[in-house]
Amino acid sequence: MAVMTTHKKQPKSIASLLKKNNYQQSTSLISKLDIILQRFLKQHQISGCRIGNIENGSLIIESPTSIWLQRLQFIRSDILSELRQHHSSLISIKIKVNPELAKVSPSVLKKNKPIPKRAQKMSKDIADSFLALAENADPKLKKALQSLAKFSTNKKE
Repeated sequence: MAVMTTHKKQPKSIASLLKKNNYQQSTSLISKLDIILQRFLKQHQISGCRIGNIENGSLIIESPTSIWLQRLQFIRSDILSELRQHHSSLISIKIKVNPELAKVSPSVLKKNKPIPKRAQKMSKDIADSFLALAENADPKLKKALQSLAKFSTNKKE
């Protein structure tokens, strides 16, 4: 015969769990420091990095590539000095590569996609020069030169 026991513990609210574990404070601190870090890195023309976490006074900075990691290593002490002005209990900085940061979202790709340049209409003299060159060229080159000359004369202004 199984004995049923009743649980006297009530479920805890999420707010109390977050408060107990200092997640809210840690998250706001990370956000604040990340804004400062981004401003600092912009001055050094470094992008794509972010603060990953803070563990026992050690700040973890995530870098998308090992190239950025090396650049961050060179300015590590400057970064630490800058961030200590806003959070004095920082002891050290660890820098790690996070390849997920290197993945670019489709919206960013569309935004950064180069705009193809439209060809300008060439003068009639240049088109005539292409046709003159085509007269004595081998068949493949002749066809290409004639196509260029035709393209330039068919375009509307």
